[in-house]
Amino acid sequence: MEYRGLDLHGITELIDVRGRKIFSRYPQHVNEAIGHTTAYQLNCTEIRLVPLSDCFITLESMGHRHMSKVMVYYGDYAYPEEFLFTKEVTVPIQMLKFNGNPLPKSLEHPLDFSSSVVRIQISSENVLIKTISGNYRLPDKFEIPLLKMMAYGTSITQGYYPTSVDLTYPNIVARQIGADLVNYGLAGNALCEPEVTDFLKTSGKYDIILLELSVNMLMMGFSAEQFKERVEYLICELRKHQPKAKILCLGVLPFYGDHGIVGPRDVMASDPMTYRKVLEEVVESNPSINLVYLDPLKACSIADMSTDLIHPGNFGMMKIAQYIIEHLK
Repeated sequence: MEYRGLDLHGITELIDVRGRKIFSRYPQHVNEAIGHTTAYQLNCTEIRLVPLSDCFITLESMGHRHMSKVMVYYGDYAYPEEFLFTKEVTVPIQMLKFNGNPLPKSLEHPLDFSSSVVRIQISSENVLIKTISGNYRLPDKFEIPLLKMMAYGTSITQGYYPTSVDLTYPNIVARQIGADLVNYGLAGNALCEPEVTDFLKTSGKYDIILLELSVNMLMMGFSAEQFKERVEYLICELRKHQPKAKILCLGVLPFYGDHGIVGPRDVMASDPMTYRKVLEEVVESNPSINLVYLDPLKACSIADMSTDLIHPGNFGMMKIAQYIIEHLK
């Protein structure tokens, strides 16, 4: 989405909420259809620009529960400091130099992003762009990766709980394979609603699609039959509308439910192994070299989770990413 001459990557619409325009990763009609939504949480979205002079972007935090955080990348080069804020912060954007000199040609585009593209990676509930000064332009298509990847899943996919936004498993995969990622993970959701499917299937043209399905449906009381109906529609529609994409389906990752624990708000009408088997069978019933089931029990273990025993920590994210990458070779 273009906004004020910036590329808001992974953001779909500006939505009016209590008189203020805020960013949303999903269209308003989808948010309204599914009710509870975390589409306003901007984890794994980016503000992108190519500075033509020194620029300054002031961001306002809309978060109430957590401190907002952004990281800055110059192409594939990480700026060595994070910006943490509760109200607002001004992020300086400079022309990338080394010891005051422009980078040599061999270092301008060493991987898949041009170093001229500044990427402000957001890790927060929501932020607003209050002001921006300086001269800049939009990145062009040759300055960003040509390989396109989309991810959909729970909070695990959206990015909880590695210590930085660039350590989510979709971000690690994208970095390793040289892809431009758009992340549609939905914390506390990912219920594979038909309205979500109908948006995802035409949200862009993708070469790779990652699906992490879906511990939230299990914990919220969806039966195995309901799970099958929804994931079958999701997978079939994605195959129809994204015929060239390789679709990787990751089942329910190891969590406390595998050990007989039921959370205080859990309402389980099935069990983890049944869900995993259902997803595997749906994939097998639609044979294609571009549709792959990934065994979640081989991706990581319960020891790779954070102390809530459901969200991966840094090492868990790395292991999941490596497992996915092995199936993309």
